[in-house]
Amino acid sequence: MNTPVFLLVEDDPYNRDILREILEDYADCEIVETTNGREALNWIMGQSKLPSLILLDMMMPEMDGFEFLQELAQHPQRQQLRVAGVSARAHSHDRDRALQAGCWRYLTKPFDIREIESTIAAALTN
Repeated sequence: MNTPVFLLVEDDPYNRDILREILEDYADCEIVETTNGREALNWIMGQSKLPSLILLDMMMPEMDGFEFLQELAQHPQRQQLRVAGVSARAHSHDRDRALQAGCWRYLTKPFDIREIESTIAAALTN
């Protein structure tokens, strides 16, 4: 069985810690952490094994989640990645904007652990 790789893209250390703790509940997984979209994109482009799930903060300095998704769309072999946008913005238009930009799912802060766990489970079932 392949070891799942989770890419955590979050600039806030507190939120990164919370998400890492949830991800660590999955035995034999690899967690890669980056603090902005540019670091995440550079990591993805240098990998042959792609992440099972990307948890992507939508509002970050240097390269935010929307810019990241726009850049990712330029690489057809990477377009099928499962990206869960993460944001404190809970309005339906923010969710719709993220989904239109290429997010597979949209999670809001404060975190609902059951929703994150459901997203992880769905990503791991293909």
